[in-house]
Formats: sequence, structure tokens, C-alpha cells
Amino acid sequence: MNTAFIDLRADQQSGQGNASFWPSFTDIMTTIVMIFLIALVVLLARNLELVQQLRATMEAEQLAAERAFVAGEKNDLLAAALHAAEGRLTNLRLQADQLQTRTQAQLAQLAEQQGQIRDLQQARDQFAQEAAALLVLREQLQSEAVQHKAQYRKAQLALQQRDVALQTARVDMQALVAELQLARDDLSAVQQRSQVLNEQLDAKTQLLLAQQSEAQTVAHRYATLAEDYTHLKSKYDKLVRPARSARGRYRVEVRYWKRDGEYQIAWREGTAGQFQTVTRDALDKILTRLDQQHTTGLYIRVVLPEDSELSHTEAWKFTLSLHQQYDYYFKSS
Repeated sequence: MNTAFIDLRADQQSGQGNASFWPSFTDIMTTIVMIFLIALVVLLARNLELVQQLRATMEAEQLAAERAFVAGEKNDLLAAALHAAEGRLTNLRLQADQLQTRTQAQLAQLAEQQGQIRDLQQARDQFAQEAAALLVLREQLQSEAVQHKAQYRKAQLALQQRDVALQTARVDMQALVAELQLARDDLSAVQQRSQVLNEQLDAKTQLLLAQQSEAQTVAHRYATLAEDYTHLKSKYDKLVRPARSARGRYRVEVRYWKRDGEYQIAWREGTAGQFQTVTRDALDKILTRLDQQHTTGLYIRVVLPEDSELSHTEAWKFTLSLHQQYDYYFKSS
């Protein structure tokens, strides 16, 4: 032992050399073990941190995979919706083409109806001449039979109503030509009966009553035609003109009714306030002044109470007269 290791201690006594070696060796080995244990603890802590990071990374990858799956499903739904929208767009285009074709056909039909209306106006003028001849014949009958003067006045009123209806009636040519032909036949029958009256004075009363009945029938027939014309005109206006609206117009409301045989008229500006009773002449002056003041035009609304006691013809004539004279929509037509 003394020959293998050099004793560097100051006290080199042989009795103490072997006894001091083992404590130093123990300290050295303890230090090495402690260093190893510390390194092992550090490595274990680092491994735990790496394991946590690995788990977080795996969870993030799993979450990303789930999001990618959901996004794929959404893309499939969007693709299906896009395909359905393209199908609907194709159907809408086909419907638009069909609508355009129908519109062109309707325009052609309207052009044909306008030509028929022109022919109808010519026929109306001819019928007016025949009606004038009938008036002359009625005056001759009045000079011969004074006692039938009241019946002749009723016939004249019926003829005037028929003439007014003729001026406003624009309907389908074939239907109106048929009605005009019936009216001509009625007129020929009246003329024949009038000649018989000149020869047979005793039969004048019966013929005049028949003439009055026929005139009323014609007036009723043309009132019906006027209603058909109004319905057709509204359809025509819907096709070629915008709808009648009070937007941007100066609004005037007129109330019209009849009490005890007397016609009553009231009016107001806008949609609020009290109605003011006026005569027809005063109403015309007021509407003329308002029409001149408001360049955008007037919107005339005629109010007919439920208990107005007015016939359809009376209400229609009053409404048509106001609209044609003052309402912006009918003045521009």
C-alpha cells in the first residue's frame, strides 16, 4: 500500500495513513451520487414537460382534424345549396322568357284592339247620325200629339244617356258591333212604328210606350258596356301604365250622395279634417284652382256612402266626370 500511493499529508505517520483514506473516498462517491441524482431529477422534469407538450400537440392536431371535418361538411352543404340555386336561377330564366313571350302577345292583342276601337268610333258616329234622325222624328210626333209630350221627353233623355254611353264605351269590336247591330234593328223598328203612328193616330200611345221601353233597354245595355269598358281599361292601364297612386300628388276627397231626390256634394283637402258641403259649380272652381296651384297634379278620391241612394250610372258618371277633368291619372291618358 505504501509503495502504490504517495502520502502527501504533512503528518506521514504510518499508523494514521490507512485510517484517513476511506472518509475521503466516501465524500467523493457521495458527491458523485448527488450529482447523478440531481441530473436524473432534471431529466425527469424535462421529460414530464416534453410529455405535456406532446399531449397538447396531439390534442391540437385532433381539434384541427375535427375542424377540418366540419369545414368539409359545410363545403358539401354549400356546394349542394349552390347547385340548387343554379337550378332555381335556370327556372327563373325560363319563366322570364315565357313572361316576355306572353307580354309580346298581349301587346299585339292591344294593338289589334286599338284598331277595333277606331272602327268602333266610326260605327258610333254613324249611329249618332241615326239617333239624330230619330230626334227629328220625335219632334214631329210631338207637334202632332201634344198629349204624348212627356213620353217624348223620356225618350229624348234615354237617347241622350245612350249617346253619353257611346262616347265612353271602348270594348271589344266584335261584341260592340253586335250590340250596335241590335241597336240599329231597334231603331229601324222604332222608325217603322213612327210611320205607322202617322197613319194610325189611335196606335200612337202604344208605339211610344214601346219606344220608351226599348230606349231604356238600350240605355241599360250601354251602361253594362260602359262597366265592361271600365274593367277592360283598368286591365289595359295595368299592362302599359303604372298603377294610379296618390304618392307625390295633392289629394282631394269628394263625397257624393242623394237625399230626397237632391244631390249632395262635400269635399276636403287631404285625408283629415271636416267635409265642407258645396255645389257642383263651386266644386269645379275649387278643383280648377287647386289644379293650377299644384303642378304635380291632383289625386281625386270619390267617396260614395253606402246609403247614398245613387244608382250605379249616376255614381259612375259623377266619378268619371271628376277624374277626366281634374285627376292627374285620367287627364294624362
